[in-house]
Amino acid sequence: MSRAELLQKLTDATVDIDDDLVMELVDEAVAAGITPLDIVTEGLQPGLIIIGEGYDKHTRFTADLVLAGEIMNDVMIKLRPVMEAGSNGRGDVMIIGTVDGDEHCVGKRIVASVFTAAGYYVIDIGENQPASAFVAAAKEHNAKIVGASAILGTVKPYCKIINDALVEAGIRDQLLFIIGGWGMTQEWCDKVHADAYGDTANMAIDKVKEILSV
Repeated sequence: MSRAELLQKLTDATVDIDDDLVMELVDEAVAAGITPLDIVTEGLQPGLIIIGEGYDKHTRFTADLVLAGEIMNDVMIKLRPVMEAGSNGRGDVMIIGTVDGDEHCVGKRIVASVFTAAGYYVIDIGENQPASAFVAAAKEHNAKIVGASAILGTVKPYCKIINDALVEAGIRDQLLFIIGGWGMTQEWCDKVHADAYGDTANMAIDKVKEILSV
Protein backbone atom coordinates (compact mmCIF):
# COMPACT_ATOMS: atom_id res chain seq x y z
CA MET A 1 0.00 0.00 0.00
CA SER A 2 1.36 3.40 -0.97
CA ARG A 3 1.80 6.25 1.48
CA ALA A 4 -1.11 8.18 -0.06
CA GLU A 5 -3.39 5.13 0.03
CA LEU A 6 -2.55 4.43 3.66
CA LEU A 7 -3.26 8.00 4.75
CA GLN A 8 -6.52 8.05 2.76
CA LYS A 9 -7.63 4.83 4.46
CA LEU A 10 -6.83 6.44 7.79
CA THR A 11 -9.00 9.44 6.88
CA ASP A 12 -11.84 7.15 5.81
CA ALA A 13 -11.60 5.08 8.99
CA THR A 14 -11.74 8.27 11.05
CA VAL A 15 -14.86 9.45 9.21
CA ASP A 16 -16.41 6.03 9.86
CA ILE A 17 -15.34 6.26 13.54
CA ASP A 18 -13.79 2.80 13.25
CA ASP A 19 -11.50 2.82 16.29
CA ASP A 20 -9.96 -0.61 15.69
CA LEU A 21 -9.15 0.10 12.04
CA VAL A 22 -7.72 3.54 12.87
CA MET A 23 -5.34 1.98 15.41
CA GLU A 24 -4.32 -0.73 12.96
CA LEU A 25 -3.62 1.83 10.23
CA VAL A 26 -1.66 4.04 12.63
CA ASP A 27 0.58 1.05 13.40
CA GLU A 28 1.05 0.47 9.66
CA ALA A 29 1.85 4.14 9.10
CA VAL A 30 4.48 4.16 11.86
CA ALA A 31 6.01 0.95 10.46
CA ALA A 32 6.09 2.58 7.02
CA GLY A 33 8.12 5.48 8.42
CA ILE A 34 5.40 8.13 8.23
CA THR A 35 5.99 10.78 10.90
CA PRO A 36 3.46 11.32 13.71
CA LEU A 37 2.87 14.86 12.44
CA ASP A 38 1.97 13.59 8.97
CA ILE A 39 -0.19 10.82 10.42
CA VAL A 40 -2.19 13.46 12.26
CA THR A 41 -2.30 16.22 9.64
CA GLU A 42 -2.70 14.09 6.52
CA GLY A 43 -4.55 11.10 7.95
CA LEU A 44 -6.68 11.92 10.97
CA GLN A 45 -7.21 15.66 10.57
CA PRO A 46 -9.14 15.56 7.26
CA GLY A 47 -11.52 12.99 8.75
CA LEU A 48 -12.10 15.04 11.89
CA ILE A 49 -12.80 18.13 9.77
CA ILE A 50 -15.43 16.19 7.81
CA ILE A 51 -17.09 15.09 11.06
CA GLY A 52 -17.02 18.63 12.46
CA GLU A 53 -18.51 20.10 9.31
CA GLY A 54 -21.17 17.37 9.33
CA TYR A 55 -22.09 18.27 12.88
CA ASP A 56 -22.54 21.93 11.97
CA LYS A 57 -24.75 20.88 9.03
CA HIS A 58 -26.74 18.56 11.33
CA THR A 59 -25.72 15.42 9.41
CA ARG A 60 -23.54 14.15 12.28
CA PHE A 61 -24.37 13.94 15.96
CA THR A 62 -22.82 14.95 19.27
CA ALA A 63 -21.97 11.29 19.85
CA ASP A 64 -19.87 11.35 16.66
CA LEU A 65 -17.86 14.29 18.02
CA VAL A 66 -17.30 12.53 21.33
CA LEU A 67 -16.23 9.25 19.73
CA ALA A 68 -13.99 11.02 17.21
CA GLY A 69 -12.35 12.89 20.08
CA GLU A 70 -11.77 9.63 21.94
CA ILE A 71 -10.15 8.12 18.85
CA MET A 72 -7.85 11.12 18.55
CA ASN A 73 -6.88 10.79 22.20
CA ASP A 74 -6.18 7.06 21.77
CA VAL A 75 -4.04 7.76 18.71
CA MET A 76 -1.98 10.37 20.54
CA ILE A 77 -1.39 7.92 23.41
CA LYS A 78 -0.18 5.39 20.85
CA LEU A 79 2.04 7.90 19.07
CA ARG A 80 3.52 9.52 22.17
CA PRO A 81 6.33 6.93 22.61
CA VAL A 82 7.25 7.38 18.94
CA MET A 83 7.35 11.15 19.35
CA GLU A 84 9.35 11.00 22.57
CA ALA A 85 11.85 8.61 21.00
CA GLY A 86 12.52 11.15 18.29
CA SER A 87 12.86 14.15 20.59
CA ASN A 88 15.08 15.39 23.37
CA GLY A 89 12.49 14.91 26.08
CA ARG A 90 9.30 16.81 26.83
CA GLY A 91 8.76 19.86 24.66
CA ASP A 92 7.52 23.31 25.62
CA VAL A 93 4.09 23.38 27.24
CA MET A 94 1.03 24.58 25.35
CA ILE A 95 -2.26 25.26 27.13
CA ILE A 96 -5.32 25.05 24.91
CA GLY A 97 -9.03 25.40 25.54
CA THR A 98 -12.31 26.57 24.08
CA VAL A 99 -13.45 29.91 25.47
CA ASP A 100 -16.28 30.57 27.90
CA GLY A 101 -19.65 30.20 26.16
CA ASP A 102 -18.45 27.82 23.44
CA GLU A 103 -18.73 24.02 23.62
CA HIS A 104 -17.06 23.22 20.27
CA CYS A 105 -14.17 20.77 20.60
CA VAL A 106 -13.21 19.22 17.25
CA GLY A 107 -11.09 22.11 15.97
CA LYS A 108 -9.35 22.45 19.33
CA ARG A 109 -8.57 18.74 19.43
CA ILE A 110 -7.10 18.90 15.94
CA VAL A 111 -4.84 21.80 16.93
CA ALA A 112 -3.83 20.04 20.15
CA SER A 113 -2.95 16.87 18.26
CA VAL A 114 -0.94 18.72 15.60
CA PHE A 115 1.08 20.59 18.21
CA THR A 116 1.61 17.37 20.17
CA ALA A 117 2.82 15.62 17.06
CA ALA A 118 5.20 18.53 16.46
CA GLY A 119 6.80 17.96 19.86
CA TYR A 120 4.89 20.27 22.20
CA TYR A 121 3.53 19.05 25.52
CA VAL A 122 -0.12 20.02 25.15
CA ILE A 123 -2.52 20.37 28.07
CA ASP A 124 -6.14 20.62 26.97
CA ILE A 125 -8.25 22.35 29.64
CA GLY A 126 -11.50 21.59 27.84
CA GLU A 127 -14.44 23.55 26.52
CA ASN A 128 -16.43 26.51 27.89
CA GLN A 129 -13.46 27.69 29.94
CA PRO A 130 -13.19 31.10 31.68
CA ALA A 131 -10.13 33.29 31.40
CA SER A 132 -9.12 32.34 34.93
CA ALA A 133 -8.72 28.69 33.85
CA PHE A 134 -6.33 29.65 31.05
CA VAL A 135 -4.29 31.78 33.44
CA ALA A 136 -4.20 29.15 36.20
CA ALA A 137 -3.06 26.41 33.80
CA ALA A 138 -0.45 28.66 32.18
CA LYS A 139 1.01 29.58 35.57
CA GLU A 140 0.92 26.04 36.95
CA HIS A 141 2.65 24.50 33.95
CA ASN A 142 4.92 27.40 32.95
CA ALA A 143 3.36 27.45 29.50
CA LYS A 144 5.13 28.91 26.50
CA ILE A 145 1.95 29.00 24.40
CA VAL A 146 -1.68 29.62 25.30
CA GLY A 147 -4.21 28.80 22.61
CA ALA A 148 -7.87 29.87 22.73
CA SER A 149 -10.48 28.40 20.40
CA ALA A 150 -13.56 30.52 19.67
CA ILE A 151 -15.91 29.17 17.03
CA LEU A 152 -19.09 31.15 17.70
CA GLY A 153 -19.06 34.76 16.54
CA THR A 154 -20.61 35.92 19.80
CA VAL A 155 -17.69 34.60 21.88
CA LYS A 156 -14.77 35.72 19.73
CA PRO A 157 -14.42 38.96 21.78
CA TYR A 158 -13.81 36.79 24.86
CA CYS A 159 -10.28 36.18 23.57
CA LYS A 160 -9.53 39.77 24.60
CA ILE A 161 -10.64 38.95 28.15
CA ILE A 162 -8.17 36.06 28.20
CA ASN A 163 -5.38 38.31 26.92
CA ASP A 164 -6.16 40.91 29.58
CA ALA A 165 -6.22 38.24 32.29
CA LEU A 166 -2.78 37.04 31.20
CA VAL A 167 -1.55 40.63 31.36
CA GLU A 168 -3.04 41.14 34.81
CA ALA A 169 -1.41 37.92 36.01
CA GLY A 170 1.96 39.26 34.87
CA ILE A 171 2.71 36.40 32.48
CA ARG A 172 1.59 37.75 29.09
CA ASP A 173 5.11 38.76 28.05
CA GLN A 174 6.42 35.28 28.88
CA LEU A 175 4.30 33.38 26.37
CA LEU A 176 2.63 33.38 22.96
CA PHE A 177 -1.13 33.87 22.90
CA ILE A 178 -2.72 32.39 19.80
CA ILE A 179 -6.36 32.15 18.77
CA GLY A 180 -8.31 30.08 16.28
CA GLY A 181 -11.75 29.08 15.07
CA TRP A 182 -13.80 29.16 11.92
CA GLY A 183 -14.03 32.69 10.60
CA MET A 184 -11.15 33.98 12.67
CA THR A 185 -9.29 36.78 10.91
CA GLN A 186 -6.22 38.95 11.31
CA GLU A 187 -8.59 41.77 12.26
CA TRP A 188 -9.89 39.74 15.18
CA CYS A 189 -6.35 38.77 16.12
CA ASP A 190 -5.38 42.45 16.30
CA LYS A 191 -8.54 43.39 18.23
CA VAL A 192 -7.91 40.86 21.00
CA HIS A 193 -4.12 41.50 21.07
CA ALA A 194 -3.20 37.91 20.20
CA ASP A 195 0.22 37.13 18.74
CA ALA A 196 -1.17 35.03 15.91
CA TYR A 197 -4.23 33.20 14.64
CA GLY A 198 -4.70 30.19 12.42
CA ASP A 199 -7.45 29.25 9.99
CA THR A 200 -6.15 25.70 10.31
CA ALA A 201 -3.98 23.78 12.74
CA ASN A 202 -1.19 23.68 10.17
CA MET A 203 -1.37 27.44 9.72
CA ALA A 204 -1.26 27.94 13.49
CA ILE A 205 1.87 25.87 13.99
CA ASP A 206 3.58 27.47 10.99
CA LYS A 207 2.94 30.93 12.45
CA VAL A 208 4.25 29.87 15.86
CA LYS A 209 7.39 28.48 14.29
CA GLU A 210 7.83 31.71 12.32
CA ILE A 211 7.47 33.88 15.44
CA LEU A 212 9.81 31.75 17.53
CA SER A 213 12.46 31.70 14.80
CA VAL A 214 12.83 35.50 14.82
